[in-house]
Amino acid sequence: MKVKEENKEKFIIALQNLVRAIKNESDKCSVACGGLSEKELMVVAFVGQNQMVKMSDIADNIDAPMSTLTNIVDKLVEKDFLAREHSSEDRRAINVTLSAIGKTAYRSLITQKKQTAEKLLSQYNEKEQAAFLEHIHLLASYLGV
Repeated sequence: MKVKEENKEKFIIALQNLVRAIKNESDKCSVACGGLSEKELMVVAFVGQNQMVKMSDIADNIDAPMSTLTNIVDKLVEKDFLAREHSSEDRRAINVTLSAIGKTAYRSLITQKKQTAEKLLSQYNEKEQAAFLEHIHLLASYLGV
């Protein structure tokens, strides 16, 4: 299907505004979770969702090399958000879990995200919400996420 030049320009502007809004939302989450960076938040979120994870699983999830992840996890352990332990099956593997502070930060992150979802989705009826969510997933898949 042919796309009008005007719609391409509107799309570019809308996408820039969306990226800016997501960045602002991420900054709010960062403050609510104790001043963590975006990558640190991603690690806390992934570990919180999965309880106990291997370092390699985190690296795959946040799409970061192991050296970068090690630095991030070192900082989070130092800040007492994460704890490391050797796997009982393979002593070479290191598992990561949330500490008490990490669990509190994770709950704050989830609360913040749910508030954002409520604020946004409450503008639509149930059918519109389903369509909106479908379009968000399509957008993400088209952009390679």
